[in-house]
Amino acid sequence: MIKVSQSSLIGLLLLLGSCTSQSRPDKSTEVEIAPPGMVLIPAGTFEMGTNDGSSFEGPAHPVEIDAFLIDRYEVTNRQYQEFVNAVGYITESEKIGWSGVFNRQKGTWEPITGADWRHPEGPESSITDRLDHPVVHISWHDAHAYADWHGKSLPTEAQWEWAARGGLSKLIYPWGNELRPDENHMANIWQGTFPLDDGGGDGFLAPAPVGKFPANGYGLHDISGNVWEW
Repeated sequence: MIKVSQSSLIGLLLLLGSCTSQSRPDKSTEVEIAPPGMVLIPAGTFEMGTNDGSSFEGPAHPVEIDAFLIDRYEVTNRQYQEFVNAVGYITESEKIGWSGVFNRQKGTWEPITGADWRHPEGPESSITDRLDHPVVHISWHDAHAYADWHGKSLPTEAQWEWAARGGLSKLIYPWGNELRPDENHMANIWQGTFPLDDGGGDGFLAPAPVGKFPANGYGLHDISGNVWEW
């Protein structure tokens, strides 16, 4: 997935697992058809993109969307581990032997040998105490394989933006136009001047466990911030 196109929030790691989606053309209520862990996003028409952001975010244009289902939370390390254990899948970063890791001291991305979804910062790191964190170092092919195993699919850019808006229109963030309404932290983001310093005012100096911040209008968590998504 991609982040909301008009959002200025920054993901903390390079690659991330998918929030999977599944086409649902009917307009039944979520209570009637949404499986556990998923949310029914209603059909509708919206203005996708923005004319006020980066060039790749526009131009704004109308898009019509059928109803569909999408996962409520980012895919966690625990969920991806279940998939890997079941089918013996090997991710692309594991095959090539390295992945990109953000060096907080230098403020740059660096290729780190041995970094992969099991070892987010390199071979000495582990996900043992981070099973509820979103899985990272996941390529598109890795995300697609996980979604396919579940009988689901990755959302399109239009589906993602429609779901991320949470029923709102032409606003900067999924919750409105203020980054911190009433001084509340709405997402896990860089607190300070990127990439020089991060004060951690939102409670986290790195990716947070899923669901630690308020959901958007459709009940989806971590739509902005935390980590980048397919």
